[in-house]
Formats: sequence, structure tokens, C-alpha cells
Amino acid sequence: MATVPGSGSHSLKPVVVGVSRSEASKAGVVWAAEEAVLRHLPLRLVHALEWPPGAEPHPHGAHPQRTWSAHFRAGGEMILREAADLIRESHPHLELDAHTADGPRARVLVQQGAEAALLVVGAKPPNVVEQLFVVSPLGVTLTAHAGCPVAVVGPPQQASDDQQQLIVVGVDGSANSREAMTFAFEEAALSGARLRVVAVRHVHPGRPVGGEEEDVENESRAELSEATAGWREKYPDVEIEYQVKYGHPARALAHTAARARCLVVGSRGLGGFRGMLVGSVSHVLLHQGTCPLIVIPPQGGPATY
Repeated sequence: MATVPGSGSHSLKPVVVGVSRSEASKAGVVWAAEEAVLRHLPLRLVHALEWPPGAEPHPHGAHPQRTWSAHFRAGGEMILREAADLIRESHPHLELDAHTADGPRARVLVQQGAEAALLVVGAKPPNVVEQLFVVSPLGVTLTAHAGCPVAVVGPPQQASDDQQQLIVVGVDGSANSREAMTFAFEEAALSGARLRVVAVRHVHPGRPVGGEEEDVENESRAELSEATAGWREKYPDVEIEYQVKYGHPARALAHTAARARCLVVGSRGLGGFRGMLVGSVSHVLLHQGTCPLIVIPPQGGPATY
């Protein structure tokens, strides 16, 4: 692994962000830097050198590929320098280092996630074909296999100040959603944002109507209030609101978190197909979300990559 020199100690786990030449990557880098400043953590920029088939990263002697390989590696380090310069313009005192690593982006970033407080990746909105047929985009792979929370950040969206000061967390009573609640409360306390705690009830043909629906609503809100009791005591300054939504969980969460500061969910580590180990709700949100999505890994550690 080659390094673009940084400064400061490495006693704290860093916020790690994947860096490439894309505009999506730039959005991820900017968001990751702001998060590192918010959490008083160092920032690590990582660029994966994905060598073409047959290319030799370290040719010996006077091999003709030696010059090409040196240029390819230097190009990766230039990408990191440009990202570092961008960050230092707005956060000159942020502890920062940068690394290149040989290998596919997913593998490199999963390895980095093992020692990260938060792993960030920029992502462009998928087109219709990608939404239907993509088997394992980078965000899905990282949320399934990284050993830390993963933030998937799309292009900046136009949003009001009120929306930007809102964090949404999805709750379903599982251990994984409790881990998501912990992260969401901490994020709200650090950023001064208000927290919206959301439970989604599936719509069935026999869904209650009238007074019965009101009973379901009241019962759900009571459950949400009870579920947040411990966190309310720990973070008394966080403003909390509760919402009960109906329908498909991912679509309901995406709608209520549209253009929010971020949406936090827990991953159950399950999926319908081999390789799709991230939960179905998280998977859909990775394709349909309109704000940064933070996925908390399942308890018991990540799946083997």
C-alpha cells in the first residue's frame, strides 16, 4: 500500500472514504470530511488501484510494463492529492491521511472497514435497468461485508434548512434496529439535528380501518416511545418525534427521509440471493434513497467477503 503523507496520530479509528475521479466520489469525500469534523475523528482517503487483466503491478527489471505501471500508480496518488487539497480548503485542521491499495474497490474498502469508525462511499443514482438487474453494486457489497457502519452518499440534493436538520431512523424492534437507534441518537446529539423515529406497518388486505386503525397508531407510537426511553435519558437535548407509516418499509422510510440529513437503518444481514447478504429493506434504500443512507452492520460481525 502506497501512502500520500498525512499528519497526526492514529490512536482513533478514522472515518474512511473511497476516492475515485467520479463526481459521486467527490460528494462522498465532502460528506465524510464533515462527519469526521463532527465526530472529532481523523479522515482517511483510500483509492483502489484496479489493475487491468494481465497487468503487473510490480514488474521487474526493464520490463516495458514498468513505465506504464508507474504512471498508473502515480495517477491514483494524484487522485488522492486532489481530494486532500479539496478537503484542506474547507477543513484545514482536520487530521488527514491518504492511501492507495492494489485490488478491486469492494475488497479494498471492506479491508479498510475493519479498522474504521465509519466507511463512506459516494454513489450515483442508478438508472432503471440498474435498479432491476444490478446484482452487487458497491454500496450493497460494503453494507453486507464491512465490519463498521457504512454511509452511502449520493449527489447533493436541494433541501430546506429544516430538512437538513432532520435525522430519520427506522425501528422494528430487532437488535439491529436498536444498534441503528444508538447511532442515530449520537448523530443527532453531535449535529444538533432533531430525530424522527419511524415504525412502518405492512399494509395487508385486512388492514384495520376507522377506530381500529387509530388503535394501531396509538399502540405503535407507545411502542416507539418505550423503545427510545433509555436513549432519551442519555441524550436529553435531542428533540424527538415519532411517526407510524404504512406500506413497504423501504419506500415508506425513503419518503419520510427525503432530503433529510441522513437515514439510519440496521441490516439484518439477510437477502434473497447468494451475494445479497444485506437485508431487503437496506437493499431497496440503496437504490431509492434521496439522502445519505447509513447502514449499521448486523450483530455478530459482517459476512465473509
